[in-house]
Amino acid sequence: MSRSKESRRPAIANDRELLERLKKEAGLRRLKDAFQSQFADGLWCLVPKSGAGPKQQKMWMEFSSQIWSDARSQQTARMRKIYSAVQRRGRGAGEAFHLLLPDSTRIVSSPIWFQDRLFGHLAVAEMKGPLTKGVFSPFALSVKLLADNLWKTEELSRLSATIRPRAIALSTVHTVHRIINSTLNLEELVSRLAHLTAQVLRVQRCALFLIDKGPKKNWLACKALVGYPKRNHQEVGMRIGQGLEGRVARTADIQLRKKVLCVPLIDEDLIGVVTVSGKKDKKDFNHFDLEIMTTLAEEAVIAIKNAQLYEEQRRVTLNTIQSLAVVLGSRLPNQSLMSPDAFADLALETAGLLGLREDQLQALRYAALLKETTKIGIPEEILKKTTKLTGEERLELQRHTIHGAKIVQNFESLKSVAPIILYSREKFDGTGYPEGLKGEDIPIGARILAVMNAFEAIVIGRPYRGRAPQEEALSELVRNSGSQFDPRVVDAFVKTLRKENAPKRQKSAAGL
Repeated sequence: MSRSKESRRPAIANDRELLERLKKEAGLRRLKDAFQSQFADGLWCLVPKSGAGPKQQKMWMEFSSQIWSDARSQQTARMRKIYSAVQRRGRGAGEAFHLLLPDSTRIVSSPIWFQDRLFGHLAVAEMKGPLTKGVFSPFALSVKLLADNLWKTEELSRLSATIRPRAIALSTVHTVHRIINSTLNLEELVSRLAHLTAQVLRVQRCALFLIDKGPKKNWLACKALVGYPKRNHQEVGMRIGQGLEGRVARTADIQLRKKVLCVPLIDEDLIGVVTVSGKKDKKDFNHFDLEIMTTLAEEAVIAIKNAQLYEEQRRVTLNTIQSLAVVLGSRLPNQSLMSPDAFADLALETAGLLGLREDQLQALRYAALLKETTKIGIPEEILKKTTKLTGEERLELQRHTIHGAKIVQNFESLKSVAPIILYSREKFDGTGYPEGLKGEDIPIGARILAVMNAFEAIVIGRPYRGRAPQEEALSELVRNSGSQFDPRVVDAFVKTLRKENAPKRQKSAAGL
């Protein structure tokens, strides 16, 4: 697939493309108007250079007819006589020339040069009346200026074709950087990258595959689809070595075809493959598309690796926290209504109704799993005491969120969790502890945890208070909504518990 830079430059337009541009060139029509008096009733025509076959000659006749709307241009025998005479005389001619054929047909012709390339001739035949003296020089100059202008347009087009993919590639780099900074969720990231690829390459379809690191070995798993029939992309995949994407994954070779472009995603090792197909302009893929795609793939690899490392770190952190939660829960086994995971799931469902961001959801999940850290350092006799606490004991109990937050904030990956644990005993009206925060000043995660902790305490009971049914606990939360608890959180929590798809949780929470 490797080619020299020179071979990747856009080719000079072919004769048909140049003729199309000549047809749109208003200067040709103005040229006829300017010389109409000197070439009275002349037949204006474009003449191909010598060597043009019958098909090419017919094409030049059609273009002449379209430019000057002269039916004589479509008369094959007439035009071939003119073509033959001009081509014989015009080989290497650098200036306009005059011909007088044996049948008294007069022809004035000027070569059309594109730098050192003879493109053809502009001829005027069958004029009536004598030719004006000195007409050849201005006619030739006019044709030269017209050709020079068209060549400059062609050069600009080639330059634009060279610059455009690089400009798009540069813009793509900035866009991918924005995507990298906007999310570290792998599923969301690959979806955005696939849509970006389809948009930048102007294609109808894009598929992004990653090497499966799970139970399936030697498997290429589809992670995002754009423009394909609606189906679960997780159902799509293939063994490495099978199909186009599978072969690219095995060889790490780019596949550039007319209608499909498939590029490997390579870090130190291959991590996946991205495929695009169906250009919206119906054209074939070219090396400029490949250049853009390669640049995008390089940036996508960085984004994907960052997201994978982040997810791996999060997975390790979560496993550690879950193990710690089990250990903490075993210290006072009757103090929790649900398992740590069930408690965290309930918190996340509640938070989902409140529209929390991804980072807020993750911090809340960790805080919910680690809520028992607040009890570390509190003497067991205080936790189990059935009589009224003394003032000193109450102060010791109120310091428990500070103890828990200090433990958590020692871990770099849990710094966002510390405020949730620290302020989980604050009250919405500002009468809570440890700092007396009020309303929206209390982190949303802490407000959710406050409601859930209270609900759990009411339902499961405490040494100083008996158990209560679920509905009584919910009524207690609603009664204290706006004072002790955030009304929005209470409403979301109640809705979460009463959802029709959560009958098992309701039974568990009711202690049945």
